[in-house]
Amino acid sequence: MCVMSQNPPRPRWSFDEAVSRVPFLRALEAGDLKRLRPYATFRTIPRGQPVWSRDDELSHYVFLVAGHAKLCRACETGRDVILDVCAPGELLCASAVANFSPACCTCLAMDEDVTVVLLPRRDVLRMIEQSAPAAGALLHETSGRDMRLGRRIVELSSGQVERRVAALLVRLADQIGATDHAGHVQIPLRLSRQDLADLCGTTMETTIRTMTKLAREDIVHTGTLGPIITNRIRLDLLAGGAG
Repeated sequence: MCVMSQNPPRPRWSFDEAVSRVPFLRALEAGDLKRLRPYATFRTIPRGQPVWSRDDELSHYVFLVAGHAKLCRACETGRDVILDVCAPGELLCASAVANFSPACCTCLAMDEDVTVVLLPRRDVLRMIEQSAPAAGALLHETSGRDMRLGRRIVELSSGQVERRVAALLVRLADQIGATDHAGHVQIPLRLSRQDLADLCGTTMETTIRTMTKLAREDIVHTGTLGPIITNRIRLDLLAGGAG
């Protein structure tokens, strides 16, 4: 059962706060926002619980307002493969909603109290029929998702595990990383060793060995808030295939 349909709306977030955090909403004109406002609802999902499950029927476009979520799917061996990790402001897998088809993956909350805003499909589709800026904003979101999934395919086919881990960390650094005064890049995402293994298509044991090696070479360390890249140049070289 999808948590989206179980949890009642919580009054913690306002529509205006969602607008400030979600690029799609910020790109809309005032009239479009006014039309959407009455229909927007919020859900807060605990860590590890589904925003939706595979094969659920989805009737809303779902945007992250706070926290991170992962899109995953079980492969034939029974192991989960993480298709993508999504950050605040992003649209979560719109293809099933747009095509009126069941969800092709499961979306799980990665942080405590992950919050999403739900926009009904009928109202979004009606809006983009009448508003060119709204249509352009939605196209930007969906095409960006497709491009990122294309990069994920490249990551997963990047040869040795060390290169795949490096490519993943470089992408996350570009996506959500913050650079401190020392030039270190903090990735504010608590990834378990199993999450890293699932993201890189390998075993947890191999992931542990790889992260230990990166830490020993002072390239990446594990901090309380997530991975810390201490040598971005070296990590970029590893991601590109240089030993």
